Amino acid sequence: MFMDTRTSLCENPVIIADREAWEEIHLKDAGTIEVEIGFGSGEYLLRRASQYPDRLFIGIEKKPGMITEVAKRVASHNLNNIRLLESCARDAFTDLFPACSISRAYSLFPDPWPKRKHSKYRLFSTQYLRLLNNRLVSGCEALIVTDSEDYCNWMLKQLPDTGFEVENSTIPPQFDTRFERKWLKQEFSTFFRILLKKTQHIEA
Repeated sequence: MFMDTRTSLCENPVIIADREAWEEIHLKDAGTIEVEIGFGSGEYLLRRASQYPDRLFIGIEKKPGMITEVAKRVASHNLNNIRLLESCARDAFTDLFPACSISRAYSLFPDPWPKRKHSKYRLFSTQYLRLLNNRLVSGCEALIVTDSEDYCNWMLKQLPDTGFEVENSTIPPQFDTRFERKWLKQEFSTFFRILLKKTQHIEA
């Protein structure tokens, strides 16, 4: 589950490098927990944590270089309410988070895996959405934003019987992340937003 146990990471209190560090979080006593799936350069994660110092923010990312870099930024901003986890989202949600433990989840510009033969790698399948539902507190929300209309339409087809009420819309740029700036340079002016509100609990 824990993908990197290098000494340099274990010594950084921001980074969750092993099971012991994870268990020290005490999720049941942590209050409001927000999770960002694939935090990239960490801009949105740091802004949210600065705006809501009473909440715990857990960022999930597969790239160790990103984790190390964002951990430095967390320290430079003196934020003590962020923890970073090197993992794929499926494993993290399956193995680490109990049912009804997350108050908000979001994924900004996840990899759309545009080639048909790679679509099996797309994250927000029906199976994963049902798992996400199980981990969210009832009435709470998950936000997904993508630049890919094809990926958006694919996700909408996955949503029946996942326990979510769905809002689907196009939105202007507003997150100021590395990927959003990339698409702006390529003259993207709108993005696709899927907001999921948990209305029925799904047993995982």
